[in-house]
Amino acid sequence: MESYRLLFEKNPLPMWVFDLESLRFLDVNDAAVQKYGYSRSEFLAMTLGDIGPKEDVPRLREALGSLKPTDRMIGIWRNRKKDGTVFDAEVLSTEVTILTRRARLALLNDVTERLRGDRHRATEIGVTRVLIDAKSFAEAAPQAIAAICQAEEWALGEVWLYDAAASVLRLDGTWHAPGLRDMHGIELASARLAIRPGVGLVGRVWQRDTPVWIRDLREEEELGWAEYSERFGLRSAVGFPIRARSGVEAVAVLFSQAIREPDEPLLDLLADIGSRIGQIFERDKVEASRRASVEAFQKAFHASPVPMAISSLHDGRFVEANLQFLRLFGFERAEVVGRSSLELEMWVDQQQRRVLGERLKERGSIRDAEVQIRTKAGQVRRALMSIEYLDLRDQPTIITTLVDITEFVGAREAQARLAAIVQSSEDAIFGKSLTGEILTWNAGAERMYGYSASEAVGQSVEMLVPDDRRKEFERIMARLRNGEKLEPLETVRLRKDGRKIVVSLAVSPLRDGAGRLIGGSTITRDITERKRTEQLVRRSEARFRQLFEVAADAMFLIDRRGTILEVNPAGAALVGVKDPAALRGINIGELLPPRELESARQYLRDLLHDRPIVEPFEIHLEPASSDRRFLHVRSRVIREEGTDPYVQVIARDVTPEKESQRRLLESERQASMGQVAAFVAHEINTPLTNISLLSANLARAAKDPGVLEKLVKIDAQRRTAANIVSELLSLTRSQDMKRIPVDVRGVVEAAIEQTGAFRMPDVRLVQELPKDPLIAPVDPLRMQQALVNLLKNAFQATGSGSVTVRLQSENDHITIAVLDTGSGIDPEMRARLFQPFVTTKPRSEGLGLGLVFVKQVVEGHDGSIQVISEPGRGSTFTITLPNPSDKAPAKGTKAAAPRTTPKAP
Repeated sequence: MESYRLLFEKNPLPMWVFDLESLRFLDVNDAAVQKYGYSRSEFLAMTLGDIGPKEDVPRLREALGSLKPTDRMIGIWRNRKKDGTVFDAEVLSTEVTILTRRARLALLNDVTERLRGDRHRATEIGVTRVLIDAKSFAEAAPQAIAAICQAEEWALGEVWLYDAAASVLRLDGTWHAPGLRDMHGIELASARLAIRPGVGLVGRVWQRDTPVWIRDLREEEELGWAEYSERFGLRSAVGFPIRARSGVEAVAVLFSQAIREPDEPLLDLLADIGSRIGQIFERDKVEASRRASVEAFQKAFHASPVPMAISSLHDGRFVEANLQFLRLFGFERAEVVGRSSLELEMWVDQQQRRVLGERLKERGSIRDAEVQIRTKAGQVRRALMSIEYLDLRDQPTIITTLVDITEFVGAREAQARLAAIVQSSEDAIFGKSLTGEILTWNAGAERMYGYSASEAVGQSVEMLVPDDRRKEFERIMARLRNGEKLEPLETVRLRKDGRKIVVSLAVSPLRDGAGRLIGGSTITRDITERKRTEQLVRRSEARFRQLFEVAADAMFLIDRRGTILEVNPAGAALVGVKDPAALRGINIGELLPPRELESARQYLRDLLHDRPIVEPFEIHLEPASSDRRFLHVRSRVIREEGTDPYVQVIARDVTPEKESQRRLLESERQASMGQVAAFVAHEINTPLTNISLLSANLARAAKDPGVLEKLVKIDAQRRTAANIVSELLSLTRSQDMKRIPVDVRGVVEAAIEQTGAFRMPDVRLVQELPKDPLIAPVDPLRMQQALVNLLKNAFQATGSGSVTVRLQSENDHITIAVLDTGSGIDPEMRARLFQPFVTTKPRSEGLGLGLVFVKQVVEGHDGSIQVISEPGRGSTFTITLPNPSDKAPAKGTKAAAPRTTPKAP
């Protein structure tokens, strides 16, 4: 029965016993008190109905009333803590009998986060399915809102579309749960509303471009939400933006009939869903733009004042011609469509037509080629012709535009406009012949190269080319003579003052009206500063990369979800990984112990939401290949335009500092304890000596047996006090080691012999000692006394079974293990085992200083002691000592030491 009581009281999960008839609590464990915030006395004055929503009580009574005594009840119920927080608990109960009354023992597990995670996953899956199948925003938005409401159990969802012309948001669609009353009324009321940005929940979400949570609508004064809350039973609301590339295009709002606390993971999920719905909105805009573009093209084509015609690429027959084209040539539309320009004899020079056809195939387009055309009446006119490829209803065609330049004035104006553009350009633009002679030179060329137009025109372009670029220049001229267009090329050119500049130049061939190649035009842009800046940036990146790689502190770059983007070698070494590349792409949460995950996630959320944080943030790692490592973490969020924010994490290993602090505290504690022990010994030993002398004198003179018996008891108590003082003094002397080479087997055997009186008859002693001498530098008296303490504890803890003493030599150290099959030690006591005055024995049998002495002796030998124990399965104490002379004694030291050693007092 006692074990069941311990199981109930020490269970880490909340447990209680309640009366089936009154539902009153009969008993609760510590975990329930801690979880719910009520004291034990408060619990025992309450019923099950007091810790849950009132509306759940009838259903609870009905469920309990239908149970048979042998039935187990498993279910999920809403519970409320003392502070008002509501959470979901998974309840398992079985029936028990308390003083002839039917009662139930219940075990509870908080599943709020698990259920919340399940709902979030269901939401994401449902929305994803909707968005995959949706063909438009009008179809996707309400279905996505419905999927969210159904998965997350929201009662009402709305979509508000932004009207850019009126600069307001208008209701575009709703979804509501079947049980929501008078839904038609709220739809009509909302439809008449026009919400401006920044006003109310909808306006604030649009203006802030981020989700907004309202815990209680009754506290919301704007736009009458408090009235709607009372009328329709709505309590909480959350809104999130639906964002396209151009910004927030709509706002979605969800309402709940219960008060909901803000849910950060849900807010992040809704923000992501809003962006995905926004992509469909963007797709609709693109499609509408495409349709508008086609309509606009058709209108522009027919309304254009420029003659335009579309002809088939396959046979050259006209597909369409606008009114200006028909007027230019004097034809009717029926005379043109279905016939080619050859059939209509529109070309004056057939050779010119063939040249333009070859240029079209070569370049893909023709710009303002001067041609001669013939009208229906036989009149010859001059025009500038441009030709582009055009896909028309999946039919390859070309579109031809003509500018009538017959009139001389028109031609001269066109030439003047072109010259003005060239002359005002910041780029250097000049024309050259096929031999390289400079023909024209604009103002941009004067500024870039330092030559005036009078100095440059007539000179060879080679004066701008450095000697080491001559061959490159010859290749450019060769390509120009072949009629090739040279795409922008980065190269080096010379100024008049001899300074070299880095330029980007493009060369295009020049042809006359007949299409004959007559020279080339060169456009040059000075990119010297840009190249210098790029070089400086590359050098800076290289320097920072080197600092990143050689930094002693661990550095991580992670995204907003915790995925590792980059890690330096120190960071990889910290988690026990050789290659930093192996960590890229994994979540940093996989490197943390489970109990650190929630605090680390909250730290990351606070960083990303610009909330105050405490730095350094303390956390620890538990690498598989090493001991626990303590870290101080400092982080900053890096936000760059056009990209998601990421976090730079710098972690410093402070494990050595932590250990140094621990050792310093331990040293101070031992020094203080030594001072106390010396004072106590000095003050008590003198009275104890006087007591011994006085009791001895009385014993010699006394004849009464009763008096003699009492004197014997007085002397026994005196010896007990003397032993206590001796134990205290031993702690002050445990660090004074006199190590000599000695056979450790003798030390172990002497300790076994000295503790034989403590062994129970049913306890078997097992000695696992090596056959050969095991020489090591130890203080035999101190080490023997330490082993006596361990063996004494083992014998006293073992009523039956065995106690094993094992001595081994491994590599450069010696291990001495004492194993027993006794009662064992619970984890809480094991954590405090080596602290002064901590003992599992009654106070009359020890002060709790023995293991403190053992630890001091072992550490005085530069060794360590470890304990492994489980209640009911015994304990193992292992001493590890360094043994640099494991194989042979050092020079000047005796080759062997006597196996027998003096016994410890």
